[in-house]
Amino acid sequence: MPTALICGGGVAGLSSALHLKHRGWKVQIFEADSELRTAGVGLNIWPNGVRVIDGLGLGAEFRSFAAEMERWWALDSDGTLTSDTDVGHWGEELGAPVTGARRRRLNAMLAEALDPHEIEFNATAVGYTQTDENVTVHFEDGRSADGDLLLGADGIGSRIRNAMLGEPPQFTDEGIVRWRGVFELSRADVPARVQADVYGAEGHFGWIPIDATHAYWYGSVHGLSTFDEFRGVYDTWTATPVPRIIASSEPDTVIGREIGHYREHLTQWVDGRVALIGDSAHPMYPGMAQGANQALIDGQLLAECLSAHDDVGGALRDFQEQRLPVANKMVDYSRLHFDYERTRKEYRSGVGNLQINRYLEFES
Repeated sequence: MPTALICGGGVAGLSSALHLKHRGWKVQIFEADSELRTAGVGLNIWPNGVRVIDGLGLGAEFRSFAAEMERWWALDSDGTLTSDTDVGHWGEELGAPVTGARRRRLNAMLAEALDPHEIEFNATAVGYTQTDENVTVHFEDGRSADGDLLLGADGIGSRIRNAMLGEPPQFTDEGIVRWRGVFELSRADVPARVQADVYGAEGHFGWIPIDATHAYWYGSVHGLSTFDEFRGVYDTWTATPVPRIIASSEPDTVIGREIGHYREHLTQWVDGRVALIGDSAHPMYPGMAQGANQALIDGQLLAECLSAHDDVGGALRDFQEQRLPVANKMVDYSRLHFDYERTRKEYRSGVGNLQINRYLEFES
């Protein structure tokens, strides 16, 4: 039985382990933290991601805690409804709905589908060596582990990526801080099963239901980094639900984090028996809400390629050839939504929902 070593216990690592395990691989996840990652509060899982979850046999469980959307609004900061899109038919038309979920619930579901011994915590990978026959991952504490395949799923700060490329890549440095939080739908007087985005000349704000009673909000304002500054702008958007959403936030859920992606797309995700997946390969701004979805697709296609090829190296090269241009296009689209003034003008012109329009290109 071939062995896959997976560095990183986020969505990319967990889902990849399940795909490989279903195809007869022995899997071992090495997570640097002492517990599963839960940062980020909520996730938007689109039909492309839900279909992957369905393929893992976890669709019914996922739907038991996720919120399924019926409509998607786009609003101007002056309160104008610029688009109201029916997405309730996507389950039938695209094979799965667009959903929202708590990150910790998704990660827990994926982890619980594995055996406890298949996830090792407090294991920080720092590099690897390989031969034609196997690959060895090396850890910060001096230990090592051998396998047939190594996946770098260790995020935007990936040390596996750095070892592959010989140095860290350059990152964007625009100083964009993304603030997020959770609120109760009834307290903010916004409907369930509706996700929305609000566009202003100086920033963007949105919310996504993540279960039957709560939603996750997110927002960024150009040039502002503190929560007080951020809130000061959004409190002026009085014709929208934004001020009362922020006011009703559960205080311990409010977090801010600077976001970024690679200044230039990586042209290499693969080195022999080693492959990068998820944010290690293609970190992206959250403008298309596709980070987790693209990570889920990475794991699915990787396992398919390994089943279709007799040699690991050939399978990984096939994976890179298929996935790299698609994921990088999504990175480009995700960036566009942070040109706030331009995006606001586009929505006000009546183009419809640009996120949906761009996403549907990948469904054709």
